[in-house]
Amino acid sequence: MAFPRISTANRIWIVSAVIVVATVAWFAWPRAVIVETAAVDRGEVSRGVTEEGRVRVHDVYTVASPVGGVLNRIQLEAGDAVAKGDVVALISPADPALLDARVAEEAAAGVAAARAALALAGADLELARSDEARTRELFQRGFAAQAALDRAHAGFKVATSTVAQRKAELNHALASQGKPGARARTLTTVRSPTSGRVLRVLQESETVVPAGAPLLDIGDPARIDVVAEFLSQDAAIMREGAKAFVENWGGKDSIAAVVHTIEPYARTKISALGVEEQRANVIVELVDQPSGAAARLGHGFRVDVRVVVFSEKDALRAPTDALIRQSDGGWAAFRVVDGRARLTRVAIGDGDDRFRAVAEGLKPGDQLVLFPGDALREGDPVRTRASSR
Repeated sequence: MAFPRISTANRIWIVSAVIVVATVAWFAWPRAVIVETAAVDRGEVSRGVTEEGRVRVHDVYTVASPVGGVLNRIQLEAGDAVAKGDVVALISPADPALLDARVAEEAAAGVAAARAALALAGADLELARSDEARTRELFQRGFAAQAALDRAHAGFKVATSTVAQRKAELNHALASQGKPGARARTLTTVRSPTSGRVLRVLQESETVVPAGAPLLDIGDPARIDVVAEFLSQDAAIMREGAKAFVENWGGKDSIAAVVHTIEPYARTKISALGVEEQRANVIVELVDQPSGAAARLGHGFRVDVRVVVFSEKDALRAPTDALIRQSDGGWAAFRVVDGRARLTRVAIGDGDDRFRAVAEGLKPGDQLVLFPGDALREGDPVRTRASSR
């Protein structure tokens, strides 16, 4: 049987059609998606809450001026060591305040009036003394009654009291007027209430200070803690003695710490977005003080405080980046089974942004697809690339 002869043009069309069909089939054929995977294993799972904090010396003593006067220049500088009882400042009594012209004239007039009143009282006293002596002599001779003598004696006492009163008024007027050069010469010494180091000098230069003016802060840098303001709902799930870490303090490694105090009083704070927040102070103590990295922290330094609120040592865990939130609120993950992605429902527990504890749905060794995205579907062929996690 003879086959019909195919012309060269038809051959070209047939070959072209085969190439087109092969190309379309090649592009339409499902290809394996290259994915990054990580294995489900057992290990530690924890979750922490982080907030900004401030380092503080545990006991800060603010040394204040016990009296008003002229503060001599303080020679101490921040960082200097002091012992309990050391003299840290000297205060000289200040000169009396200068009076302006009007006040000075008023004071001088007051002194003159007081002197005149004293002179008048002195004259009245002399008259009362003479009257009392004359009446007494007449009484002794029988020419004056007892009542007259009593009145004369009472007048003498009144005149004497009036003179004493006028003297006191004169002294008060003289004190108000002031005297040049009346400054006392006794120095007042201010001593350190504790041993430690000078944290800062609040008033270094010589100046006139009132009583109670703060001069310098003293504390022991070897005893420090960190205070951070946490949201009240985060502080409520913390426990005293819980593990904590001081981070972003300037070094590479975190500094171990423990929660010492959770203050029971929350304060209203306004966030950067203008939202009212209730925040409570949480105080953590460093574990390795006063040595190690803690020795490089100072009063007022800014750090981050991370408090561990959940921790499980040997938990079945899955990478958080492999978990997918479902529309019904549950969780799922793509397992790699025989080269294909299999969507698996899982029940997860607590954890952080690295690992979450697995309650059910997975077993150790399962390979999970990391960052699956929206394009990956159930049953899609995949080609794995191990993760460095």
